[in-house]
This record gives sequence, C-alpha cells and structure tokens, in this order.
Amino acid sequence: MTRKNKLMLAAAIVAAVLLVGSGVARCTLTQNGSTEGRVAVESAEEAAVENPQSETDAADGEASSGIESLVGTSWVGVDDATRSLSIVKGAFVETKDGGTEVTYWTLDGEELLSSGIEATVLASKSMTDAASPVLVSVSSDGADNVLRSDALACAYRQVQVGDRSLSFTGVTSKLEEAMGIDAAKIEAAVSVRAAAVSPSATRAIWDAEVWIDYANNAATTTFTLDDGASTMISVTRSSDGTIEAL
Repeated sequence: MTRKNKLMLAAAIVAAVLLVGSGVARCTLTQNGSTEGRVAVESAEEAAVENPQSETDAADGEASSGIESLVGTSWVGVDDATRSLSIVKGAFVETKDGGTEVTYWTLDGEELLSSGIEATVLASKSMTDAASPVLVSVSSDGADNVLRSDALACAYRQVQVGDRSLSFTGVTSKLEEAMGIDAAKIEAAVSVRAAAVSPSATRAIWDAEVWIDYANNAATTTFTLDDGASTMISVTRSSDGTIEAL
C-alpha cells in the first residue's frame, strides 16, 4: 500500500468514527443502580487503533502548521448557519440537516501568508475516486477566520469553543460511580469534542450506559448531542485517569 493510500485509509477510519459514534460493547445502568452485562462485537475501533502517523512527517514531533494546524477545529456556514464543518486528519466532514458528506484530502503544498493560508490539497469524495488538486484558503474576515474551497458546499467561519456552551441532561451520580472520575472532567471533554464535530449542538444527553473493561481498568460511556444527526460522543477513562472523547 502506498503512503498516500495509507493516509487516505487513516482518514476514512477517523471519519467513520465521527459518523457512526462509538459502537462499543456496553453494560446498562438500571434504575436500581445494578449493572447488566451485554456483549457486542465491533471491529471499527480495533482498526482505528493502528497508528499510521509513524510514516508521516508529523512523526518528528514538530508542531503542525498551516492546514494541518486546523485539525480538530469546527466551522459553521457563513451564509447558511445550518451547515457545519469539522476538520479531521485527512478529511473535511460537512453536515446539514442530519446529512453528512466527507471530502478526503492530502496536502500537496501550501503557503503561509500574512493574511492567512493558501493550500493545494488532493481531494476526492470517496476512497475509490481519483483525487484532484483543489485550492483551500483561510483568511481573516473581521474577527472571523473564513475557510473557502471549491471542494466544499460553502464558505465556513471558524467557531471558537468560547462562542458556545453545552448543557448536559441525564447526568446523575452514577456517572462518576461507574466511570471512576469526576463528572465535571467528563463534561469538559465532551464539550471540547462537541465543539469540533457539531458546532450547532447545544445539549448533550448522557445515555446512562457504561462499558467497563476490568482487565485494563478502563471505562467508556456515551453522550448523544441534540443536533440533527444525533451525533454520539464516546468518552473513555483509561487506567491512569486520562480521558479521551471521540
């Protein structure tokens, strides 16, 4: 497999995680506080564990710049606030009215200007389509950063995390009990992830389900956002107490 194909495959895996949510095996917290185990088999997450970054230039540990520095950011349509954009490694993920479209890209070249960024990416709408060079520009428009590209449905304005607040419903003391960590830390991780994947969401509903991995001393739970796609965010607490939201 060529380096380009590996990068595209990695982008597809990340985009798939955004689209389908966590898909982990879980145990349900019942009303009386007991837990009931359920077994489910999911191969998507196992595939996502493979880390192709060792073959990229990012492996040298240097901070990314230009378009790469925008990975993890979220955007909203300049002229259509119902459209949102998330930038993940190797993919632009656009959503509108519950529908999602992914544009896969690899960086071909870029120039950092005083006014912003001008980059050429090789873009395609699927893994089987031939990639074509497309211009992507990011420039300042007043107080906003605006991203424009013919590969996307419209121009997008960057959403800062401080521009929005996410409220939580359904959270009880059982969240801390099952996850073994403060609920505030979990909510903070969900808020950051929601800002990146669904700028239009204003509320996160705890699904009251937790999967506990006793062998590795880890736990995973999920939240559903109130956007049109009912986006699911999976939060994992590892054995050392760190939290990861996907």
